[in-house]
Amino acid sequence: MSGQHGTVLSFGPFELSIGNRLLTNGAKVVPLGARAMDLLIVLVEQANKVVGRKTLIERVWPKRGVEQVSLRVHISALRKALDQSDPGRRYIANVPGRGYSFVVPVTSLSSPTSEDLKPSSRSRLPARLMRMLGRRNALAEIQMKLAEQKFVTIVGPGGIGKTTVAVAVADEMSATFNGQVYFVDLSALGGASLVAPAVAAALGVSVQTNNVVPALIDRLQERPTLIILDCCEHLVDGASAVAEELICRVPTLHLLATSREAMRVEGEHVYELCALACPPVDSSLSAHDVLQYPAVQLLVNRVRAVRGDFELADTDAPIAAGICRRLDGIPLAIELAAGRVDIFGLSKTASLLDDRLNLSWMGRRTAPPKHQTLNAALEWSYDLLGEAEKRVLSRLSVFAGGFTFEAAVAVVADETIDEANVSDCVWELRSKSMIAAQGHGARLRLLDTTLAFASQRLAESAEEGSWRRRHALYFCDLFKQGASKDMPERLRALGGEVDNLRAALNWAFSVEGDAIIGVELAAASASTWMAMALLTECREWMTKAISRLDDASAGSRQEMIIQSALASCMMFTDGMTEESYASWAKTRLLAECLNDTECQLDSLLVLWAHQIRLPSYAEATELADRCGDVAEGSGDRGGIATANYMRGVTYHHIGRILQAEAHFELSLHRDDEACRQSLIKRFGYDRKVDALGVLANLAWLRGCPDQARRLNLMSIAEARQLDHAVPLCVALAWASFNTYLTSPDDRETEALANELVDHAGKYAVESYLGFGLSIQALCGVRRGEGDAASAMLYRGLEKLSAARYGVFNWILQAEFARCTAVAGRPRQGLAVFERAKIDLDEIQWYAPELHRIRGELALGNDEGLAVGRQYFLSALELSDRQGSLSWALRAATSLALAEEAAGRKEAAWRTLQATRAKFREGLETVDLRLAKQVLNGSYRPDRAINSLH
Repeated sequence: MSGQHGTVLSFGPFELSIGNRLLTNGAKVVPLGARAMDLLIVLVEQANKVVGRKTLIERVWPKRGVEQVSLRVHISALRKALDQSDPGRRYIANVPGRGYSFVVPVTSLSSPTSEDLKPSSRSRLPARLMRMLGRRNALAEIQMKLAEQKFVTIVGPGGIGKTTVAVAVADEMSATFNGQVYFVDLSALGGASLVAPAVAAALGVSVQTNNVVPALIDRLQERPTLIILDCCEHLVDGASAVAEELICRVPTLHLLATSREAMRVEGEHVYELCALACPPVDSSLSAHDVLQYPAVQLLVNRVRAVRGDFELADTDAPIAAGICRRLDGIPLAIELAAGRVDIFGLSKTASLLDDRLNLSWMGRRTAPPKHQTLNAALEWSYDLLGEAEKRVLSRLSVFAGGFTFEAAVAVVADETIDEANVSDCVWELRSKSMIAAQGHGARLRLLDTTLAFASQRLAESAEEGSWRRRHALYFCDLFKQGASKDMPERLRALGGEVDNLRAALNWAFSVEGDAIIGVELAAASASTWMAMALLTECREWMTKAISRLDDASAGSRQEMIIQSALASCMMFTDGMTEESYASWAKTRLLAECLNDTECQLDSLLVLWAHQIRLPSYAEATELADRCGDVAEGSGDRGGIATANYMRGVTYHHIGRILQAEAHFELSLHRDDEACRQSLIKRFGYDRKVDALGVLANLAWLRGCPDQARRLNLMSIAEARQLDHAVPLCVALAWASFNTYLTSPDDRETEALANELVDHAGKYAVESYLGFGLSIQALCGVRRGEGDAASAMLYRGLEKLSAARYGVFNWILQAEFARCTAVAGRPRQGLAVFERAKIDLDEIQWYAPELHRIRGELALGNDEGLAVGRQYFLSALELSDRQGSLSWALRAATSLALAEEAAGRKEAAWRTLQATRAKFREGLETVDLRLAKQVLNGSYRPDRAINSLH
């Protein structure tokens, strides 16, 4: 047709290689049919001249005539192709009565021969990003797969960066293929039949036939070649057919494709491109910390593109991390959000995303239309779905936080789409990157961007309410089944559905929802909320459920379960308050009316704990005995163990040491492990850990400090095995106190107290935090920290008081008073003791020590020997009555020192000698060493108060 086969002509944004019959617009090949290409060459060669219709027909159809209507059709197709790539400009003018004229200036760029044309000049790669973030491993892995396996498809949702990665791979491998790298953009093609011609055009293969594949195969045999087929999803059938035939027939060919779904043909290896890594949920992360993650790096990088002075501050670091997590680390979504930061700032942008994920924010003007907004990207994928797939996708938007395949089928299937079709649709959506895998299990989810898009479609369908009802009913049944099976793996599985649980409850208690379903779901999920320690949220849902109970539900098992969960949450979040006690009392009455043994035992346990903490020992004893009666009557081994544990604690607190030990032994030796774990699950509290801690204290009281230490270690070891906050608090509290009693200046005491404060503070267990601070205060005052230690003590006591935990208040303040006096401030020590308003007539397991300390303070404040002696004798009498050898040793030592100072040591000396002789272990502990010094005369008091420890 022309003698200028090597000529490359330029007009507008286009370049036309005549010999290669290739029209390009930048890096993109403009697909033209064979006749349209012939017409373009004729018109461009005679630009700005009128070419008659007859001449055009003779040049393009030389061997046969053709009707002018065919000429008009092909001219129209040519105009349309040019207009799609450069809209608004007129290239071909119709000259009435004469013909057509190419009216745009044409420039000749070069005149090389076809053989000398470099591939890079025929099919240039799009420009590679100057800085690509977080894709180093992906690039390396794709290059390795491509080199070894030849055919790789990069799959992932819209905006994930498939084309960006493919271009980077091609750029890095260009040298490997000696420049034989071809990029074929399929996004603008309108039909599957155009895939092969587009590849041929990119390679410069000119074939006047409908089947260009054989010619492509011949051309590709010449040398190793890499072809990138970009954006295959909308032409996946055509692209897969061409790719399969080429890869099977050409040994030297390597294919890299990008698509939102795999081609699923022979020889293909799929690489699923993941989102950019985002920081975890952690409000303590600094700007430096979050900038180690590619998602945040991209966000900051794109914000700086419009605001060059932008610097991420530490205070904004959690907000930036939250934006990236909210957008699932999708690069396109992050870029679009970054464009709003310049206008709104980070905080407002984050709140806009939280209020409603905005799918309409505009991106870069130079981006392809499908990437201008998130909505456009999602519309592109959505339009490629079948009708059934579209309906399934919109219905799946009722799920929150992911779903199992079984849940999807159960909720979504109905008479219009049966279970088999739903199953097929779910896996098709997964293969098309509309559904993502969640974690390493079989769980699925919609990315937040897809979820927002699908939710809009569901709302537009006017069927949203019915699908949310189905969703709520499904999870109501699921949680009912879970509540009936007390298995750790079942509870873990239900814990993974907490987002769906929230969504279902929110709908059920909304104006459009169904409160009856909400009440059922609240009751069914109560144990799950408790097991996950989501106590504040559990309390909110149970309160809503109680407010929506109807008359038919009054006094029902459902009400009892909800009331029990509410009472538990009140206790754990607010402590032992009057409101909590009243709620448990109501639960107990409901349980007795329904003859529910387990709930009765739980109620009695908590009501007993209220009384123990006050303390109110008469009521606690009555409740412990009632618990024993209920447990014995039902034969519940766990209940019997609990009742014995309750009696053991009660007897310990009132100083009945031997009876307390007997009941603890019964509780531990006859316990049932499944029942024990069930109690831990319901209350986060372990009777075994507590029993071992109290037994350690009882062993010390009996004069067995070595045994006490072993029991402390056992209690801590048991607690560390449990994934709950309170048991370790309990173990550390008893261990720190018992160690203080044995070796007050030992570093281990303070180490245990420090760990208790850290652990209790982390989990907001205020009562044990208060106890830990008090032990730290005792250690501090012994070091002479005075005012600082005093402030810490009262801070700890305030927390104990707020939690209505008064068991240890008197002994802690009395010991602080004694330490203050030993430190040389006896009057201040006595003031601390008196401020505590200690009732020395009250029955307490530490009552002997209160009397002894008061006697020491009497001597230090010159109240006279007679006063001090009386307190010491009272301490000895109480110790003997309790069977407490350790308190007796201390009282005898104080009495011997006081009497020796008055020259009357014989009787007191014999009492001390007899008491010390009863010890069989722990002879090197502080108390026993001091007693030995007093007895052998080596002790020399040098302070106003007798005891040095």
